[in-house]
Amino acid sequence: MPDVELTIAPNKTSAGLTYQHLHIQITTDNGLITPADLKGLDLPKNLIASQGIVIEGKAPIWLYGYLVHACHASAWVGCFDPRLGGDSPRAGGAVIIETHSPQVDVGQVIAVEIPDEFYST
Repeated sequence: MPDVELTIAPNKTSAGLTYQHLHIQITTDNGLITPADLKGLDLPKNLIASQGIVIEGKAPIWLYGYLVHACHASAWVGCFDPRLGGDSPRAGGAVIIETHSPQVDVGQVIAVEIPDEFYST
């Protein structure tokens, strides 16, 4: 089993914007990975580049940097931040950090919820 699992799920914002939710799961017993884990780490094959993507999960900043670069061909890329609001523990904001689409702007925060399959209480 790889030390990093990336899973994608279709999702929609409360405003109706369709996007893909990329969930990061570190599978090591101690929850730590090394930079060598980037070798051979691929995005899920079912990723749809014509849609936006929100990256979410507990991971080091350098893994987020790698994933943002890997997702650059997508319509837009956002990073989930649970501190940016929401009415439930699984809600938060996605900060748009890259866009090729008129749907969103860099620096915009869109309200999103973690999909059921990735949320654990």
